[in-house]
Amino acid sequence: MLEAEVALRLAEFILSLPGSGAMASVAIDAASTKVRETVTFDIGRFMAVTGWEPIKEPQLGRNAWTGAYRRGDKTIRVHSRPGEGDVVATVDGRRIIAECTNGPLVHKAGRAEHSLLTTALGQTLLFDVSADDIAVVAVPDTLFFRRLAEVWRERPLVSRAGIKIALVNRNGTVVGLVV
Repeated sequence: MLEAEVALRLAEFILSLPGSGAMASVAIDAASTKVRETVTFDIGRFMAVTGWEPIKEPQLGRNAWTGAYRRGDKTIRVHSRPGEGDVVATVDGRRIIAECTNGPLVHKAGRAEHSLLTTALGQTLLFDVSADDIAVVAVPDTLFFRRLAEVWRERPLVSRAGIKIALVNRNGTVVGLVV
């Protein structure tokens, strides 16, 4: 599952929660949507298939998929600015800031998931957050990531830092993000 899909599905989930704000910001870099000239994840198509309509506004930057998308009274603003969380939204006045990562849906030999989760946790530790913010690492919901998340959530420093590890499923459900 690609990082862009994890981020967009997480944003949708957060916006569906009671007390959520009206807008989620999603940062996606072009490298997570294509390899060389081949598109690996079509954001415009994904948004259309999941019921999000583009709001007609000038596109900033070179990526045609950046901009705002609306479904009902909710908006997802997609941009490619670095230095922000991959997903930023509010629930009950608290800011949720998430670092999202890609990952294989089927585990293969090696330590890909371990490395991906370790890197995402490290990046999350560097977020500029306030005491009321909720810091989240979001990964694909697979058996291997689930096993890692169950163990790592209990690690003393992860627990002390208050970082949530959320598992994002392709069906739109998210496990591990208790607000």
